[in-house]
Amino acid sequence: MPLAVTHVLIPLILADIYRDHIAKKKFNLHYVVIAGIAGLLPDIDVGVFWLVSIFRDVGLNEIHRTFTHSLVFPAIFLVLAFLFRNIEWKNLKLKYVFLAITFGVLIHLILDGILSGTIMPFYPFSFISFGVNLVPHDKFGGTFFTGLDAILLVVWLVHEELNHKISDYI
Repeated sequence: MPLAVTHVLIPLILADIYRDHIAKKKFNLHYVVIAGIAGLLPDIDVGVFWLVSIFRDVGLNEIHRTFTHSLVFPAIFLVLAFLFRNIEWKNLKLKYVFLAITFGVLIHLILDGILSGTIMPFYPFSFISFGVNLVPHDKFGGTFFTGLDAILLVVWLVHEELNHKISDYI
């Protein structure tokens, strides 16, 4: 399964590319960061597992990759984007905040479904699992995803230096 850095960097990089090349800076940098952080949001079910396991004997697979890894989860944020489409909070339009969250969560689901393991996209309505499993976790012992994290981080930092001169802030 992709590691945390990958789940943050992929939506962050894609949102940044959108901001730089399509939205032409009209898409606030805060939304880019929100999309990146939201890339971790589906794995909040691991924390739920830890909490639940204090009180009862439960397996990780009973909680992880269920509700928060279904299409219902990002759909909630999409609905919130429409409900709060005309509300601003601290110079952020809540519509774009929720759209950025929706985007980050969807990218997480795509990464998990394509790279390693399976997801149940229609949970709780269906228990059908989907997964391409391009990089089986047991085959590479997790080293592939560690390397992917490192490569993505370096590529993103180089991109930021070339396009935004981040060294000016050091």
